[in-house]
Amino acid sequence: MANKNPICIGAGLVTLDVVINGRRTDSPRAWAGGSCGNVLTILSYLGWKTIPLARTGNDEARKRLLKDMRKYKVDTSFVLRDNAIATPIIVERITKRNGIRRHRFEWRCPDCGVWLPRFRPLTIQQTEKMAAKLPKPQVFYFDRIAPSIIRLANRFKQMGALIVFEPSGIGDPRHFKECLLIADIVKYSNERLGHAHEFLCDELIPLELETLGSDGLRICDRRHKKKANWVLVDAYSVGEVKDTAGAGDWCTAGIIHLLGSMGRKTFEKANNKDIKQAIAFGQALAALKCKYECPRGVMYEVTKDNFIKMVEQILVEKSVQESTCTEQKTAKNISLELICPDCCSKSHASK
Repeated sequence: MANKNPICIGAGLVTLDVVINGRRTDSPRAWAGGSCGNVLTILSYLGWKTIPLARTGNDEARKRLLKDMRKYKVDTSFVLRDNAIATPIIVERITKRNGIRRHRFEWRCPDCGVWLPRFRPLTIQQTEKMAAKLPKPQVFYFDRIAPSIIRLANRFKQMGALIVFEPSGIGDPRHFKECLLIADIVKYSNERLGHAHEFLCDELIPLELETLGSDGLRICDRRHKKKANWVLVDAYSVGEVKDTAGAGDWCTAGIIHLLGSMGRKTFEKANNKDIKQAIAFGQALAALKCKYECPRGVMYEVTKDNFIKMVEQILVEKSVQESTCTEQKTAKNISLELICPDCCSKSHASK
C-alpha cells in the first residue's frame, strides 16, 4: 500500500453471526459478522483503521459483537447503542450430506423459533451527529440502501473517498439507482442479483464486479471508456471446501486493500495490471477462507504469520494447498439463551 495508515468507514450490515455445525443447537459459536462487519474487520486485520457505523441494541449480542471487533482493533466508537432495537443476529448452519459441506442462513432462533432481530439502518439524525466527528476516509464501503447511508456516501465522495457499494438486493429502485451513480466500485453476487444484470449495466459504473462462486468473477472496467467488455477471471483451486460463507467479504476486502489506500484519485489512475493484481489478491483471500468454517474462521484458527505465508503460496501456486500451520484456539461454544432476546426473556422469567 502507498498509504500506510488508510481509513475505511463503512455503513450497513453489522450483526452477530451464530454458527452451528450440524443439526444440534446446543453448541453454537458466535462472532461479529454481516458483510459490512466482516469487510471492516478484515481490513483492520490487514492494517487499516476501520470505523463501522451501525445501530445495535443494549444486549448480550452487542457485547459479544463489540468484543470480537475490538480484538482486531476495529474502532467501534460509532456502533450506536439504541435501547429501542435489538442487535441483529444471523444464524449460519453448516451441514454435510453425501460428503459435501453446505451452509444456509437462518433468521429464526433454532431453539424457540422466534424471528431474530434484523438490520435497522441509522437514521438521518444519527448520521448527521456522527458526520462532524468522523475523519476523512480513503474508502467508504456500504452494503445496505437507506437515505442516511446515501447521504454519507455523497459526503465522503465529495471528500475524495473511493466509494464501494456491495448490494444484496435492489429494494427501492430509485434509491438503488442513486447508489449506482455514487459508487466507484459495485460488486455483487450473480446468485443474488444476476436477474438485475441489465438494470446494473444501464449505469456507467466505473468498475463493476460480478461474482460467480466457484467459477470466479467477471469484471467490466469502464473508468476510461463508456463501453467496455466483460472479462472472466477464474477462481483459484481450493480442493476440499469447508465453508464458503464470507468468501465474498474477503474478496472485497482484498480489492479495497490494494486499490483504495490512497482514495479515489489513485483508483482512477490504476492501470489494468493494478486491477488484475487487486482481483487476484481478493480471490486468494477468498480461496483461503473456504478452507475454514465461519465467515472469518481463518483469522481465529491461523496465526498472522502463517496467514501471510499461505496467501503468498496461493498467489504463486494458483491453488490452496493443505495447511500444516500451527492453529490457534477457535471461539468457545455459547448458549443461545444468552443472545436470542426471546430465549433470554424466558430464561429470566423462569428464574
